Amino acid sequence: MKTLRIFFLLLFVSVLTSCGQQKKYISYTVQQGETMKSIAKDNDIKTRDLLRLNPDISKKPSANTVIIIPNKDYGKSVEVLDSSQRTHTVLKKENLFSISQKYGVSVEALKKTNNLHGNSISVGRVLLIPNKEKNVAEEFVIVEIDSNFITHTVIKDDTLFNLTRSYQISEEALYEFNPALKEGLNLGMILIVGEKTNDEAEVNIFEDVITDKPLNVLLMLPYKLNSFDVNDEEFEWDNRLLNIVTDFHAGALVAIDSLRARGVQVNMDVVDTENNASKISTILRETDVDNYDAVIGPLFLKNAKQVSKSTSTPVIAPIFSKTQTSVSDNNLVKVAPNKQLLEDKVLDYLLKSYKGEKIIITGDSTVTTGAKISQIMAKLRTHDSIDDITVLKPNEGYIKKERFIEVIDTIQYKNWVLLVGDDILVTTDVVNNLGVMPLEKRDIQLFGFGMNSNYDNVSNTDLARLKFTFSKEVFIDVLSVEARSFEKLYKQKNHIRPSDFATKGFDVTYDTLLRLMNGSFNDGAKEGVSRRVASKFDYFKRMFNSTENNGVFLLQYQDNLELLQLD
Repeated sequence: MKTLRIFFLLLFVSVLTSCGQQKKYISYTVQQGETMKSIAKDNDIKTRDLLRLNPDISKKPSANTVIIIPNKDYGKSVEVLDSSQRTHTVLKKENLFSISQKYGVSVEALKKTNNLHGNSISVGRVLLIPNKEKNVAEEFVIVEIDSNFITHTVIKDDTLFNLTRSYQISEEALYEFNPALKEGLNLGMILIVGEKTNDEAEVNIFEDVITDKPLNVLLMLPYKLNSFDVNDEEFEWDNRLLNIVTDFHAGALVAIDSLRARGVQVNMDVVDTENNASKISTILRETDVDNYDAVIGPLFLKNAKQVSKSTSTPVIAPIFSKTQTSVSDNNLVKVAPNKQLLEDKVLDYLLKSYKGEKIIITGDSTVTTGAKISQIMAKLRTHDSIDDITVLKPNEGYIKKERFIEVIDTIQYKNWVLLVGDDILVTTDVVNNLGVMPLEKRDIQLFGFGMNSNYDNVSNTDLARLKFTFSKEVFIDVLSVEARSFEKLYKQKNHIRPSDFATKGFDVTYDTLLRLMNGSFNDGAKEGVSRRVASKFDYFKRMFNSTENNGVFLLQYQDNLELLQLD
């Protein structure tokens, strides 16, 4: 009994001491973007009363200004904590998000436990830390907390170096945003990796759009499941086609799973077109395609055109066709950029960057390449300062090193060499001869339209030495957060690494669904440029014509053999 009385006495003293230490007013550090009005609202006080407490502070104080606010806990009875209950004293530059990540709990749980209504917390406040939550859904890639910050969920193989490189943020800034990093980088940790810029806001315009409306998509692909015959001479092609189709489908499923995890309602129906016009006609008769928000596929453009003519629903044609410039329909969406855009991308860069460099154009001796070179020269000469352009063509099928030496400028030193065409021998001659040329008094940069199989036999070291700059329809930065996250999710689901067509399936489906969240695909297509794992989507709607994707990349080899995206 004596022990029990002592316990209650100590408890009473402890409560009295705690109440005696409570302060009526406490200090608070103003966060970026906050005003006295917003701080007053978060602390259940009138703005004029807050200004009276801080007579020397303006209505819009700068970030990190220390002000006085009422202590919400003043006068409240102190709860006796369970021995397992954790607490945290708020430090300078900490916020609810960084504290939630330090203890592995959600912001909502933290606010509920501490009876917080807003997002502001004062320095020195003691917070009760709720128990860790279980079965927290894994989020995909990048999740934006609010309009000011971007975060990253730590995955396997993440390092501080890779994060600073991927997000162009210094280690010091990373630690400042995330004090919990001092205890190490942990799997599943969500880090603030920077503040949104205007450019990032444009690229990520869809990421914070969530709709309550279910999205209904019809996937039309040529599985040809009912027509396989191993004795048929077309079996080999059919088998290869089936691999393409199933990979595309698998990538689409990862996209849908990722969006469902974010709370988006997606319903997808799948039909087998059999790559047959008659079968497609049957599907169109038996299916009310107008009930869908979008049709992804058919795979081949001629079949996609057939579907688009029978419905007002947007029909997303996912792969390139040589005939696509002549195929059009008001609700047809061509995902693959036209090849002319590859040329335009490089030439526009040259015209914008030109500062007196000597221009040398080289290519094979075919009539087609000759005509293309003439067109290129005409476009380059639209620049007021570009007049003298040297054309170097093969002699007896190849270009000797001496011919390059003759035309390379060693006075001004700046030389741009533009390689036209896909001839393997010419490509090899150009890269090999220029790549080993002494760079003393010779600044040589190589440009090309695309990078196809004609570059397979050249040295990447030579390309890096020449700062090879080229355009491409797809580009995967294998160290990027997006690429590694997608590969991880795809391998978890399919137990293999994603192919190019699996990545295409993911990118097309994910981007299409995000644009549909804006109300309709046409509305979403107007919202701007988006970048997915390997593709860039920059849609342009021609009047009474198809919607076309102008998204191509401009890439440049760096000294360390990595590719830098210039746009």
